[in-house]
Order: sequence, then C-alpha cells, then structure tokens
Amino acid sequence: MSEGQGLTRDRLQTLLGTMEQSVFYIGSEGEIESCSPGAAGWMNADYIQGKRLDELFNADLVKQLYAMLDRVRTSGQSETIETQLRPIQLPELKAAGLAEAIWVKMTLGGNLSESVLLMQDITVQKRLSRKVTSQAQRDPLTGAFNRRSLVPVLGQAMAQAQRYDWVCSLMLIDIDHFKAINDEHGWDAGDQILQQLVTSLHALKRTADFLARFGDDELAIFLPETNQEQALLAANRVLQAVHALEIPYQTGDLKFTVSVGISTLEGPEDSVTSMIKRAEENLFIARQSGGDRAEGDSSA
Repeated sequence: MSEGQGLTRDRLQTLLGTMEQSVFYIGSEGEIESCSPGAAGWMNADYIQGKRLDELFNADLVKQLYAMLDRVRTSGQSETIETQLRPIQLPELKAAGLAEAIWVKMTLGGNLSESVLLMQDITVQKRLSRKVTSQAQRDPLTGAFNRRSLVPVLGQAMAQAQRYDWVCSLMLIDIDHFKAINDEHGWDAGDQILQQLVTSLHALKRTADFLARFGDDELAIFLPETNQEQALLAANRVLQAVHALEIPYQTGDLKFTVSVGISTLEGPEDSVTSMIKRAEENLFIARQSGGDRAEGDSSA
C-alpha cells in the first residue's frame, strides 16, 4: 500500500468515526471485511471483523439480507429494512457487546465485488412512535381507549358474531347534567368525575369488554357474548356503582348519576353505524325520562 493510499484509508476511518451508523464492508462471500461501530458504543468492531453475515444474524434475517444483496448488486440501487436485534437470539452479536434488544435500520448498497451495510439504532424513534400511536388510540384525560379505537373493534367483533351466530351488545353511558356540574364546580370537577367513572368501570367490566371514551361526557362499553337482558343487568350494575361514588372536592363532595343506552346485535344485516345509532337513541330516551336509568332496544 502506498503512502497516498494509507492517507486515504486513514481519512476514511476518521470520517466513519463521525457517523452515527455502524458501517460494515461486505465481501463477495458475505464476510465482514471491515467494520466501524459509529455511535454503537456497545459494538466490538474487532470481534465482528472477519465474521460472515450468517454468523452474526439469524437465518430469517440472513436470507432477507442475501436477497437484498443480490438485488443491490444487480440494480445498483440501495435497499433498506427495519428489524429488531435480540441478544438472546444472536450469540455472536451478544459476544460483540449487544446487551439488550434494539431496533435497527439496515441499508445495503454496493456492487458485485464489495457491498456496504449501514446499520442505525432507531430504538428511541420506535419507542416514540409506539407512544404516539398509543396516545392516538387513548383519551389523554382518562386513559381509556377513544372512539377511533372503538369503531374497528366493534366492527371486527360484530362480523365475527354474525359469522358464528353469536350475540353482542353496546352500552353508551352519559353523565347526567354534566354541563351544570362544570358550571357549578368548575371544569376540574368534571375531569375528576370522568376519571373516577372510568376507574370504576374498569373494576366493573369483564376482561373481554372494551371500554372507551365516546364523547365529552360519554363512555362506551362493548359487551361481547352479551344479549339484551344481560346487557340491561350490566347497565343496572353500572347505575348502582355510580350511586356508590362520592368524590371529595374543594367545593363539597361530588355526587352524580348516569344514563345508559344499550343496543344489541340484530342479525346479519346489522352494522356498526346502526348499532351505535340505536344505542344513542336509547340513551336519548333514558336522558329524556329523567336520567339515572338504562334503556335498551326492547326495554319498556
């Protein structure tokens, strides 16, 4: 190697040392000719150098990487995948320093004689993405699922019930005179009522039931394998549980009641829209009848 080539390699190594990605130079047989760990502080580059892809990664990932290599070497276009690396499944990477599971983005590029694999740790981004997704599915005040989450669950469960001739019900729960409570005691009082109500409903519902915040002062519980009579019994248990609630507050203990509207699957032609509509209509009847009561499709 000439002095000029040595300087070039030194400059290259200096450049690689400033990159966040780990860089692997892959030979024609899949061996790691050289490795720069980048920001992966856990990685022992000397240990990895000389290993083959099929030594470092599991069979499924290696198969995917080799398929990518074939395409990259033919097309000259880079390809990217995201995958999770678990030390328990990857003993060679564990020996190289991988101590905990991480998510990585792998980008392959190169030609017939030499290819480059860039590997970037995206664990933090993945966790943030999951958090944002979770927040998008849940009500931030109560922690209950939101209406956006309820609708697909309801649709899937109804389709299954219709296919196997099962039954299911939907319960909408509305806090009576919620605006008046907020006007008299302040918005914080209303927030505490919603939070306490959700906590009580979680304790009351079955594991298979699905609880969601349906509106500003409305909650919904989807009840699988529950007919109209059983749903009305469940609604009465909700009414009794609310009667027992007394929330300490600076302006005096808060007491409240709820109204409940119930709809039950009517057959193969029923839909999510119609089931929600019937529950809302029955909820309206319960409210107009003075509140603190439950109404269902067949209740008098």
